[in-house]
Amino acid sequence: MNYKQARDFITEISKYGSVYGLSSIRALMERLGNVQERLRILHVAGTNGKGSVCAMLAAVLQAAGYRTGVYASPAVWESEEIIKVNGQVISQEDFAALAQKVQAACRDLFAEGLPHPTAFEVETAIAFCFFDQQECDYVVLETGLGGASDATNLITHPVCSILTSISMDHMALLGNTLEEIAAAKAGIIKPGCPCVSAPQNPKAARVLAQAAQEKGSVLRMADPSRIQVFSYDGQKSWFEADVEPQITLYGQEKPQPAACQERWSGTLGLTGACQKENLACVLEVVRLLREQGIRITRDAFLKGLAGVHLPGRMEQIGNHPDFYLDGAHNEGAAYCLRETAEHCFANRRIVFILGVFADKEYEKVLKMMLPYAAAVFTITPDHPRALDAEQLAGQARLFCQSVTSVPDLAQAAAQAEQAAGDDGVVLAFGSFSYLADLKKARKVESRQKNG
Repeated sequence: MNYKQARDFITEISKYGSVYGLSSIRALMERLGNVQERLRILHVAGTNGKGSVCAMLAAVLQAAGYRTGVYASPAVWESEEIIKVNGQVISQEDFAALAQKVQAACRDLFAEGLPHPTAFEVETAIAFCFFDQQECDYVVLETGLGGASDATNLITHPVCSILTSISMDHMALLGNTLEEIAAAKAGIIKPGCPCVSAPQNPKAARVLAQAAQEKGSVLRMADPSRIQVFSYDGQKSWFEADVEPQITLYGQEKPQPAACQERWSGTLGLTGACQKENLACVLEVVRLLREQGIRITRDAFLKGLAGVHLPGRMEQIGNHPDFYLDGAHNEGAAYCLRETAEHCFANRRIVFILGVFADKEYEKVLKMMLPYAAAVFTITPDHPRALDAEQLAGQARLFCQSVTSVPDLAQAAAQAEQAAGDDGVVLAFGSFSYLADLKKARKVESRQKNG
């Protein structure tokens, strides 16, 4: 099997859609030797911040000298970027070879009358096999959706289960209340395995605490107040933090002597209001790992965070005007993006490019973000679930007077830059699915304009 055949295989089995539950992935991995059981995994679930937390943890572990695998979605620029080892994307040759191996196992299952694994299950199996093949010391594993019924949740003994910020999203699959969604996410908590949570809404926190208690897991809630200084601009962040904060169990505190505290200061290669809570979560995980004897020094911690880069999260791709891409697509992410825009772009003309999925609560995102826009250009992402640009424009006009539906991404970029002016800002957000195409279209348009 060559790379094209491997990608065709993934595309073909996408017809099976998203089937939640662990029976299929368990059957598949059994035929592949249950290689995931040999991996030391940090398992990450949540609504917002998963990508940032995964990227930070992987960077810190790698800087500490550990061979570190990462499985995190969605892909923004290239399909294989969801599988990395020490920051390097899986090669097309390795992907094809492992896809062939997994395909053979799928055929055996199908021949036995069992359901064919889905595309996500196949990619998850490829990732597990690759990390085992690469002899990774640690793997940072992000759930695809939810937690309890996500394919990644077949693992039985993670080093740590990690919950990032939980908010309303994917209600059709996970539940209509914050408590129901939190319960789904809490499904990654395993008996006897420690769990770290980012700061949560009290309703979500109570659900996580109850789930941890029922499973005999110690839940550690990250405390953002341990980050004494946190500031950011449009490119990176600065922080000063106590690296040995007191453990905060839900409803309890266990203070430590002041002499145990260390103050570390440095830069973070990610920017935005949300990164303070994400960093607090990472700090608590690092503290847990150090307690387990995993050597992570101050220098490794600071080096790792300074070098973090994550596509599509307040990613700047142009100047004059400043041009940013961000995957904010739900209410929680939009709240953080609004705060970031207020802080970084005060008194500047902001123009939005917006494309969304029809099954998202985009009205809440529009209501939150569009009052800050001087102009909005709507597009239709190239995806079956995409909301038509003209329909989106109609909704957007409820919150902004200058809204234009644009049929072409290159036109959207050009018109948005013209509307922003050299001193303004263009911010494209709403769905990860169109960001790569927009970046390419803008690059081509810029070349044509500049001759």
